[in-house]
Amino acid sequence: MVVVRVGSSKGVEELLKEIILASFPALFLCLFLDFFAGAFLGKFFKKIMIEYPIILVILPGLMGLRGNIYGSLASRFTTMLHLGEMNPTLKDKNVVKNIFISILLSLLPVTILWLVGVIKVREVGIAVAVFLIVITSTIFTSLLLGYSTALATIIPFKKGVDPDAVAAPIVTSIADLITIPLLVGFMFLYEDTPKTFYFLLVLAIILSLIVGKGFKIGEQERKVFVEVLSIVGVLAFISSISGTLLESYSDIIHASIIFSVMYPAILDSTGNLGSVIGAKTSTRIHLGEIEKLFNKTTVIEISLYTILAAILGVLANLIAIGVVKLTLHTHIGFVKPFLLLYPLLAFGVMWMAYFLAITFDRLGLDPDNATVPTITTLADIFSTLFTVGVAHLIV
Repeated sequence: MVVVRVGSSKGVEELLKEIILASFPALFLCLFLDFFAGAFLGKFFKKIMIEYPIILVILPGLMGLRGNIYGSLASRFTTMLHLGEMNPTLKDKNVVKNIFISILLSLLPVTILWLVGVIKVREVGIAVAVFLIVITSTIFTSLLLGYSTALATIIPFKKGVDPDAVAAPIVTSIADLITIPLLVGFMFLYEDTPKTFYFLLVLAIILSLIVGKGFKIGEQERKVFVEVLSIVGVLAFISSISGTLLESYSDIIHASIIFSVMYPAILDSTGNLGSVIGAKTSTRIHLGEIEKLFNKTTVIEISLYTILAAILGVLANLIAIGVVKLTLHTHIGFVKPFLLLYPLLAFGVMWMAYFLAITFDRLGLDPDNATVPTITTLADIFSTLFTVGVAHLIV
């Protein structure tokens, strides 16, 4: 049972101020960045669907994996900063250690997702090509995300902003921003200039070894590695459900037009909201601020974030209209079922994140390592089901 810290609860005005000044700008920036990825996905969706269907099986898990590992990394960084165990600088030893661990953590789940994709699609001819493309993009993405995660926690902390309110959404959106473009980029490099592709593959391996040079795994690092790897390994299998759904219903999503562009934004924004609540709850558990199973602060917080989700849904639909017009030269309008149902999806995911953090703590797992990866994976599944369902309604 966690001991309560008296007076730890925030009032409505304080929570509202935090959401308006910290969370909303971060989540809106993330939404905007998601549509950069969505533009890439929408433009090349048909090519991927026909020529590289294994990538569609891998894609949701791949996007979720980045959010899982680096959202968890952000959660660890914020806790270490709050507890004074880490200095707010990129030179701190905890930064390099955790970035190298995260690179290693990315490789096994990617392999699992690839295997699931091969089994689902059963096209051995493109399997090796997809594996090389995914591994190369994973290493480069991991290097970029590692340092981005450190900056996303250190900069708000230095400015007096709670990094738990902004770090996870920023990290997961940067992950989506670079995941799809790098994946598509390496896909075309493999097709058009294989020599350049293989050079970059070797370079990625060398850079990873440089980051890990002289790194010694201590007891704490071993614990983090085993705990997070166990979680993301299991979640990689679970996230393949999202990929299977995406590949199986890719024709419907492609036919809806708007959801081939909105898909990354829907997954990411839902996961972001869950990650915010999960990270906040994890930190409160470590600081001894959870009084009981239900508390006034959490109810108010999730209610306010649900209103924010409704606003984000309208903005997402509005941005999608512009992106579809610019990239696919097609006119679309507002999707009423999406606007009505999306806040309910976000509401459920946020409560799920809260209870997951408490459950993991009571099971003896560090909620910083387990909550964000789990909620983003579950959010991906429910968001994919949601997307397919709404696409069915409008096609």
